[in-house]
Amino acid sequence: MEAGKMINRISNRLRRRSKKAQERIGITGAKGNILDYILLESEKHNVYQKEIEKEFGLRPSTATEVLKNLEEEGLIVRIPDEDDARFKKIVFTGKAENIRETLRAEIGKTEELLLRGITPEEQEKFLKITEKMLKNLEEEE
Repeated sequence: MEAGKMINRISNRLRRRSKKAQERIGITGAKGNILDYILLESEKHNVYQKEIEKEFGLRPSTATEVLKNLEEEGLIVRIPDEDDARFKKIVFTGKAENIRETLRAEIGKTEELLLRGITPEEQEKFLKITEKMLKNLEEEE
């Protein structure tokens, strides 16, 4: 079976597409994906570095570096948590808010392109299968 090979091919094409879109708005690489995550998840709950590490499979040092870059670019700030000042909430700035719609629109276009011609049932089955694959890999770590 060639599951890993196909996932890599899809991932590479998604990265290239994402890179082009992010360059148009002036944010590149993992920073765009992480910023989008912060923008979305902040609407639901406080976002912390540990969550970003888990979501993106990053080492703490890598996550720290990406967040530091986002902070230097004025897109996020890290604020001490009210309950435990050792933890820093990651909060997006007005500058990040200004690019939110562009990021969301690009992600929406990519999602639409990916799912073209795929039925809702097929989409659901795909997600269940890939969740199992991810779980299998995580169990090996």
